[in-house]
Amino acid sequence: MGEFFVYSFFAGTILFLFPVFLYVDAYADVSGNRAWFCISLFHKLKLFGGYAEIRTEGFVFHLTKKKAILLQYSEMAAARKQFEITQGFQLWRYHQIVETDGANEPKGVLIAAFLTLAAGAVFSVLRENRNFLSLKNRSLLHNERCLKISVRAAVVFNGLVLAIALTKKMLEGLMEWIKRSTESWKKRQKN
Repeated sequence: MGEFFVYSFFAGTILFLFPVFLYVDAYADVSGNRAWFCISLFHKLKLFGGYAEIRTEGFVFHLTKKKAILLQYSEMAAARKQFEITQGFQLWRYHQIVETDGANEPKGVLIAAFLTLAAGAVFSVLRENRNFLSLKNRSLLHNERCLKISVRAAVVFNGLVLAIALTKKMLEGLMEWIKRSTESWKKRQKN
């Protein structure tokens, strides 16, 4: 019985420290006003996916045929604070392909050159501190009008970092609940 406990403890510790790769695959068609996305673990286990579109009310994320989430423009600042990334989540891979029109025109070549130059400048700054980072940028030119963007990104973390982030979020929620409870209690005291 004691051996099982020791082996399970060490196996749990190794799994807790084992790196986890979270992949995000996205494809946006600007002329079609849609963006498809998929979030998966190790590129094998799909967590969720769907497509998003821009409407007058805000961004609509369609997760299934019957389920959609509306993120209003007014709520975007608060939503950004909710998804704050901690230091333990490291960008490991970022690959993008930008497809645009102008294959037979000088403006298309200038757009592709500018995109390559801008991505090279950003990538060189990112690679300064993170030499393990895999960064790729490609530009494709088409004859017809289009603007399409494909992105494949991966973030690496471990179970310990995830547990710390979840604990932080739970404590923030608890503090907010305590704050609201004390405010309502003080209002009752005054009445």
